[in-house]
Amino acid sequence: NFTALPAKLKTAGYSTHMIGKWHLGLKSEEYLPVSRGFDSMTGFLTGGEDHNTQKVQCGTDFWTNRAPDSRNGTYDAYTYRDVLHNLLDDYNPNVPFFLYLSLHNVHTPLEAPDEWLDLYNVNSTCKNRRTYQAMVSVADNVTGLLVQLLKEKNMWDDTLIVVSADNGGAPCGGSNYPLKGCKGTFFEGGVRALAFANGGLLPRAMSGQKVEGYIHIADWYPTFCKLAGVDPADSGNGKFPVDGMDVWPILSGESNVTSHKEILLGFNFTESNPDQGALIMGDYKLIVGKQKMGCDGLMYSPLNYPCTQGDTAPDCEPYCLYNIRKDPRELTDLKDSDPDTLKLLLNAYMKYDEEPRDMQDQGYHSQHTLPNAAQVACPYFAKHGGYWQPWLKSNKDLTPARSTPL
Repeated sequence: NFTALPAKLKTAGYSTHMIGKWHLGLKSEEYLPVSRGFDSMTGFLTGGEDHNTQKVQCGTDFWTNRAPDSRNGTYDAYTYRDVLHNLLDDYNPNVPFFLYLSLHNVHTPLEAPDEWLDLYNVNSTCKNRRTYQAMVSVADNVTGLLVQLLKEKNMWDDTLIVVSADNGGAPCGGSNYPLKGCKGTFFEGGVRALAFANGGLLPRAMSGQKVEGYIHIADWYPTFCKLAGVDPADSGNGKFPVDGMDVWPILSGESNVTSHKEILLGFNFTESNPDQGALIMGDYKLIVGKQKMGCDGLMYSPLNYPCTQGDTAPDCEPYCLYNIRKDPRELTDLKDSDPDTLKLLLNAYMKYDEEPRDMQDQGYHSQHTLPNAAQVACPYFAKHGGYWQPWLKSNKDLTPARSTPL
């Protein structure tokens, strides 16, 4: 019910392509990437699949356009390198180009080929660290190939490339030091993700510069639209306005101040923690509800985590309030010492409770998130090649779909 970014860019003449992780819906064909504006897609539709076998839960998850892809069985990033070559070797550089490269590295399960593991010494007390290092090196290799291919096609000078994490390091595995918390929490270790921009389109004076203005991941939507000359206002059937703001002034050096008056990080975020959420307003961040996640959601991770455990902090029940400009490590909770600011942010936060939520269907529909998935989807996969695939004719029609041939 929302016009996806590639569909927007196609109105400006862009050729749009996706490689890697989708995780935005698959129960019917209308959720697939090629139904949301991508001209081509190779990758996987769910999340957390095995890097080598592409198996997850009750099926194999590897897909190209509108059909299962039988190339499963190879380390996924290696297949993505081949797809990059096939996509760009014969590409017409005069056609505007958009690529969403969503690599599976460095996501669980933690797996890497021996040729990359062999680059790093074995640490008998910290096996995961070596695997992480190897997986990051694979991601660097694939990203480096993309840059090389763009330069060979004389496309680099007109390119903006954004590399962004979608969250902090995972619980029980990643290090977000010196920040507190991890993926799945609203502490800075969970939401203050790393990102950088590069490419010939970026002003040379900004090379190597650090920007402090807040950028939310939703900001890339209007930013890319405006760079392409497209109105970012949603033209689809969705009920919700575009949340992001154009951040090109920050990237180009025109401004170092965010345009956001406030940033909602989450409201009633998960089924397991329905009262969990967070809001940033100015220099302050309000965190609502329990943040305990896995083994280290409240932890101040040391540099060598997961080899060594860190100290844990109090949870945020019912609230925490931090000045994240002065205190990015969130060491000092201000909820008792600054009641006026707490009230201001709580009032702003609770306004989001007035928004309708019936259209917020992300369409993931995994084995665990749809009432009929375990009873319908998994048996459907088993009867139709063992691959994850749309199992309903449409979002509203619960009739099983026909299988798509390999």
